[in-house]
Amino acid sequence: MKNITFRYFTVDYAAGLTSSDSLVTRLIGKLTSSASERLMPINKHESDKSDLISDFSNVGKGKMITGTCLRIVNSREVPIITEEMLKQEQFKVSSINPNAKDKEKTCLDYFYFGLSDKHLIVTLDQRTSINRFETYVNWLLNAKETGEIISFTPVIDEEKISVSDIKNIRFNSTHDLVMGGNVDQGEVGIKSKLINVTTELLKQILSDTDNLQDLMNDNICSADLVVKFSKPRKMSKDEYMQKTAGLILKSLEDQDSITFKAKDKKVRGSMVLKTEQVDVDCDDNGAVSEQAVYQEMIKRLIK
Repeated sequence: MKNITFRYFTVDYAAGLTSSDSLVTRLIGKLTSSASERLMPINKHESDKSDLISDFSNVGKGKMITGTCLRIVNSREVPIITEEMLKQEQFKVSSINPNAKDKEKTCLDYFYFGLSDKHLIVTLDQRTSINRFETYVNWLLNAKETGEIISFTPVIDEEKISVSDIKNIRFNSTHDLVMGGNVDQGEVGIKSKLINVTTELLKQILSDTDNLQDLMNDNICSADLVVKFSKPRKMSKDEYMQKTAGLILKSLEDQDSITFKAKDKKVRGSMVLKTEQVDVDCDDNGAVSEQAVYQEMIKRLIK
């Protein structure tokens, strides 16, 4: 048996789907092509990396889809040091991976996923943002042309903290916080730079800003940003959850740099997210049974 981590997300539609087909049905339609056609370059001009759903299964006649998502790169960009090289006294950089062909690809990493029209489960490393998969799905669905944007919002573990009771969120580091809005409803997407926000505020309050900067540079003095929250009475618990903790945590790479306070309870960011440790079958080399992973995901998606 091998222990793996499931991460949970809800599927949100920033722009309503005009198609009568469900998200899963549309995605399956896009995946029924050659793998090369669904290979998404990260950056055509500056990177040889690409994302790709390499295999998938239609579950329950279009109710769910399971599969594997890879990040790959041209083999020439990944130098390989062979055992023969290590036996030598020394070897030059030019001798590393000299036989790699331009069309060969190397898998940098991969993760498994299970997706329904409302929920998503992934085994993506917790240090990696779900934005990676979100971007790929929207690209595959041609969201740039249709405007039908799909987003995945982290699910909050209600056993650890009640979202409706969140009073404030304390940011104690420097990050970009991206909060998306719905333009059709008059809301505007906001990108709030948290870098040096507290420093700038202190400069407005204190006159001797030169000495203040020296203190902060020497880690003698620091300041946090505290954002207070209050759930409107008419707002549902699910909507409040989506607009606060889940959305904010999705946008931060270092989730432990923020602290949620709900009544008398304080919880670090990473502890707020819903994850689950799952035991699955594996072979003698420790490779997990992919079908076992998919079956565990399906059990949770149909609940």
